[in-house]
Amino acid sequence: MTILKKILKTIVIILLILFPFLGGALLSKHTPYTEGNSMTIFVALYLVLVFVVLLSLIFITTKYKHSFVQPVLPGILLFVLGCVMTGIAGLAVAPDLSIKMLEHPEREHFRYILLFIGALFYGLFFVQLLTKNVLQLNNRFKWVMIILFALTMTELLWEFSYHYFYPEGLKNWIDKGNKAEDFAKSYDNWRSIITGAIGRFLIYVLMLWLSLRLYKIHRIAIWSLIINTFLCVLGIVSSIAFFLYGAYNIETPKEFGFLILFIIPGLPFLIMYWIGIALLTKTNKLTTSEPKPINQNIN
Repeated sequence: MTILKKILKTIVIILLILFPFLGGALLSKHTPYTEGNSMTIFVALYLVLVFVVLLSLIFITTKYKHSFVQPVLPGILLFVLGCVMTGIAGLAVAPDLSIKMLEHPEREHFRYILLFIGALFYGLFFVQLLTKNVLQLNNRFKWVMIILFALTMTELLWEFSYHYFYPEGLKNWIDKGNKAEDFAKSYDNWRSIITGAIGRFLIYVLMLWLSLRLYKIHRIAIWSLIINTFLCVLGIVSSIAFFLYGAYNIETPKEFGFLILFIIPGLPFLIMYWIGIALLTKTNKLTTSEPKPINQNIN
């Protein structure tokens, strides 16, 4: 690969890494949280953007099949997670947990519909990975990964369902004569905090293992391993801190307040998307379009 090609490839990777933020910035001008903007128009623009991007990706990976390490399907499935995060970034604001939420509950419903879609493609990715044994794991380690995946998938579906109905829960709370500002503490009780913390811990451990394994079998580059390891370690630390808060009311020092970012539901999807980018941009050194056969399983 010439120096010019390496430079161009690096620029493409950087742009793809930033895609959810760049696409989100483009959509943010139409966010339904801004007075006068339509939810319908925002969703329509978002769907058009996603359609164009995914169609382009499928066209490129099909037309230039020889340039990609096969199979490309796992990378494409993870790329969808980037599209999910683009929509969330396009909303441009954090969830509105005040009583004003009841004026437009569809905003928060849309946010969690996107996360449900993200969970679906997260699941499809691991199903593809494990059924095809792309990671070349022996049966013992394969079953360990299956269990970790099943636990994280279950927690994600429970969490997204739980928070999807937050507006309805707030309305019922107010209808019973309670104060709106007291609802968050009641809804996000210690059980939900501990469950979320355990779920985050497991998903960060799973993503760390996935990154290490993909690097070992030469499916991702070193830059991806470094970024993912750094973020997953911070995520694991954040999960432990969140668990201690929920279980024992031990608060994290203010200096480490940034760790709360790793509890945000979409952040694991963003890391998984970056793993997908690493898979799709891995240079294929083979001259044939057929994937290299796997002769034996390795641990």
